[in-house]
Amino acid sequence: MFQRTAICTIFLILGATIAHSQSVLSLEEALEVANENSPEVRKSRLNRQRSKSFLDAQRASLKTNFNLSLDPFNYSREERFYEVLSQWQTTETYSTMANFSISQPIALTDGVVSLNNRLAWQQSTTESGPQVNEDIAFSNNLFLQYTQPLFTYNQTKQNLEELELDYERSDIQYRLQKLSTEVQVTRNYYNLYARQMALEISREELENQKDNYQVVQNKVDAQLLALEELYQAEVNLASARSQVYTREVQLQNAKDQFKQLIGMGLDRNFRVGLDIQIDSVEVNMDKAIQNALASRLEIRNREIELQNARFNLIETSAQNKFKGNVSVSLGVQGVDKNFSQMYDVPTTSPTISLHFDVPIWDWGARKARIKAAKLNIESSQIDLNEESKTINLDIRQTIRNLRNYKNQIEIARKNQENARLTYEINLERYNNGDLTGMDLQLYQNQLSQKKMDLTTALIDYKMELLNLKMQTLYDFMENEPLLPKDVVNSILE
Repeated sequence: MFQRTAICTIFLILGATIAHSQSVLSLEEALEVANENSPEVRKSRLNRQRSKSFLDAQRASLKTNFNLSLDPFNYSREERFYEVLSQWQTTETYSTMANFSISQPIALTDGVVSLNNRLAWQQSTTESGPQVNEDIAFSNNLFLQYTQPLFTYNQTKQNLEELELDYERSDIQYRLQKLSTEVQVTRNYYNLYARQMALEISREELENQKDNYQVVQNKVDAQLLALEELYQAEVNLASARSQVYTREVQLQNAKDQFKQLIGMGLDRNFRVGLDIQIDSVEVNMDKAIQNALASRLEIRNREIELQNARFNLIETSAQNKFKGNVSVSLGVQGVDKNFSQMYDVPTTSPTISLHFDVPIWDWGARKARIKAAKLNIESSQIDLNEESKTINLDIRQTIRNLRNYKNQIEIARKNQENARLTYEINLERYNNGDLTGMDLQLYQNQLSQKKMDLTTALIDYKMELLNLKMQTLYDFMENEPLLPKDVVNSILE
């Protein structure tokens, strides 16, 4: 018994020393660390940056594009037999070419206008029997071209809109992940607080058991109590020490899990600092529901899914459908052996081409795809309607829970006060020898349990208030919305 007492005492002294040297980690500091280092938040942030990069690339592609293609050297040798002349003909060709183009996509019409300049040089030598012909020429073709798709949807504009929606959705997911992380971090922070309070309650209980043990030992030495009371006091003291050690281990394990959650180094030592005050917050249910329906990012996310389903219907309808393409160009071309004389006798080179794709029979494949796309739109519309109903029901339930938790707090406070008074009365009876140590232990356990019940009730109220804050995106404590006005306006639009 002496060895166990000494070991437990050493653990308590070390634990008290460590606790004294620990820095206090506030909830706000934990949330800041989580927003910067949490793996889930970082992944969501990277996904948003990826979507933004794709959107920037698409917008950049709609600006004027400059392109230069080069064929610096080409060589070919070809031999043919001409039956009419009954002789072989050998042709060797050397050529080089450069093409410079300036193109401008037009998002309004899905067309492309381009200015092209193709400069080439070619040397050709032909041997046909004893005759050798050599030809050297420079050529330059400068032309303006416009290409326009016909009888189909504007693919350029729709691609841009899809990427804009994708970026908006990734931004919504990032904000939702931050809110989810805030709830998760807060819940685990309160859990740490509850375990820390449980440890403090166990330490208070241990101190009471030490005092009781000393009183019993003095009475046994004075032969005022039987020896079995001392044995019971020793059992109670050992149990209290064991409970302190167990809750210290539980607290340290919970801290390690919390560090992993927020992305904090496992070597850092801290203690939570929290003063739970229950403020009287009156929540108007109609205002909460109205603000949630106007601000909840999940609703906008469902609207984006619905819009993407409509885009998919447009793309599906364009498959295997009659469509065409028209291309018109007008330019000037010059050819001469001398580079400086290419345009002495220029020639115009107008071209126009018209192309149509006419599907004949696809065995109903296009019709079936369109039907599937329409059903997908209908399903997305149902999800949007049900999301609004779910938000409405959740807020109603949360407000009712808040009122219930507030009543439970008052009951828990009264129960704790009654348990404290009961323990003090029975402690006096115990000191007077009218109560056994085992009976006193029951009252001690009751007091400890009521203290934990009050802590749990306070945490439940705070968590439900946070839940309401996340559901409505409105801080009723500060009477202000959580999202910036520009974000709310974009959702309403």
